[in-house]
Amino acid sequence: MPEFLYSLLGTPLGYVMWILYLAVNNFGLAVILFTLLVKVASFPLSLKQQKNMAVTQLFTPRVQEIQKKYRNNQQKMQEEMTKLQKEGYNPMGGCGPMLLSFILLFGILDVVYKPMTHMEHFDQTEQGSTANVLELGIQTEYTAIVLSRGADEQLFLEFIDSGETDAGFFSKSDDTPQVTDEEDAEVLDVNGISVTNTQREKIGKYIFDHYDVLTGKDSRLSEQVKSAVKSAKSKYSGLQRELYSVLQFSRSPDAFSSLSSQITEKLSRLEKNMIFLGINLGETPRFSAFDSLWLIAIFCFVCSVLQMAIQQYIQKRTTPNMPNAGSMKFMMLIGPVFSLFIVFAVPAGAGLYWAVSYLFMIAQSLIIYKFWPPEKMREEAKARFKAKNSAIDITAKVMDTDDDGNEVVRTEKLSDMSAKEQKEYYRKKLEEARKADLEKYGEVPDVDLSQYDKPDPAAEETDGAENEKPNNKGGN
Repeated sequence: MPEFLYSLLGTPLGYVMWILYLAVNNFGLAVILFTLLVKVASFPLSLKQQKNMAVTQLFTPRVQEIQKKYRNNQQKMQEEMTKLQKEGYNPMGGCGPMLLSFILLFGILDVVYKPMTHMEHFDQTEQGSTANVLELGIQTEYTAIVLSRGADEQLFLEFIDSGETDAGFFSKSDDTPQVTDEEDAEVLDVNGISVTNTQREKIGKYIFDHYDVLTGKDSRLSEQVKSAVKSAKSKYSGLQRELYSVLQFSRSPDAFSSLSSQITEKLSRLEKNMIFLGINLGETPRFSAFDSLWLIAIFCFVCSVLQMAIQQYIQKRTTPNMPNAGSMKFMMLIGPVFSLFIVFAVPAGAGLYWAVSYLFMIAQSLIIYKFWPPEKMREEAKARFKAKNSAIDITAKVMDTDDDGNEVVRTEKLSDMSAKEQKEYYRKKLEEARKADLEKYGEVPDVDLSQYDKPDPAAEETDGAENEKPNNKGGN
């Protein structure tokens, strides 16, 4: 997803989060309060979702009939389903709350990724300082990478002791082989290495200034270090660059001593306030390392399972004959797995938002179930549907003759027609539909028209009574 889209969502959310952050002085608490505000604001949407499910139940028999009758004619099935939607059927009406939570997740990600921008609000005069923090952050990580491998560290010590400044010192020639160190050739992990300002200036800054030479194919640095340096540069070019710099500050505050006291004070606050229940919300959980970050992943998984189970139970009570029950069961299984994927792919702060969202969705579902039980919503849906249909007065075009005996077309409401006229109207409409289907699809709807050929006692009685009135008048 492009960075500008994250910023588009993150900017307004960032101001809300900033106010909450100032109130509680902790990023985790701010996330929980923000999630609560979102759920309170979206409560009407969730209630509407449940009511829409009750309406959907009214259409379930017709949906099943259409799917069965036109299972071999997808075009006709789509046309019939479109007609149902015009009457009020909305199969996607329940996706709103989940879609809203997912969209807001991207805004929360932007807030978590950019704590210096959204939480501490560096003013315009400090934008240069923000760039300096990012630069010092990547230089500190470069240094920690080199210090994690003895052979590469020794190469830099030789370079420093030689007093040379030319990056050609690190280039290979016939008598200067590339550095190799079989003992520590594994993937580098620099989390536990602290860097001083002097080390950063002599190693990290030099790599930053001569990046192309030191990571090129002719560099004497080991392949492990070159790969790790390239990976670090990629990280600090992405969305999480501010977050990585704050993490480097927390590991090696001395390496940032060249910054102003105002900036280091803000970084210190972020370092402290990003910790929630002993968990650094700026770090990302890893499947390969079991640590405290897994608590958020486990919490999110459990909440997602509970939320899915409760939602399934409520949906079953609201729409007992709901179609696609198999796909809903599949969603119940895939939802928690998808939640785990999200939590292990984003910083813990965003994972906390996702987990707490599930927790509040559970509470929201239980409140709706308590005060708007399925039985009550079904009756309300029936009443609304009946009122809506009764308010529709269909008009029909019928043939008539004027005083001169000429045929004319007049428009008349069905409610004003006699029972016999209504029956004749519907008979003609069905014949027209039958003919249209025959021409378009090569098939005829399975509709029995013989019922319209049989005498209707009620209609004959009504028409007979109407015809007797003039005769009675004449007899009198």
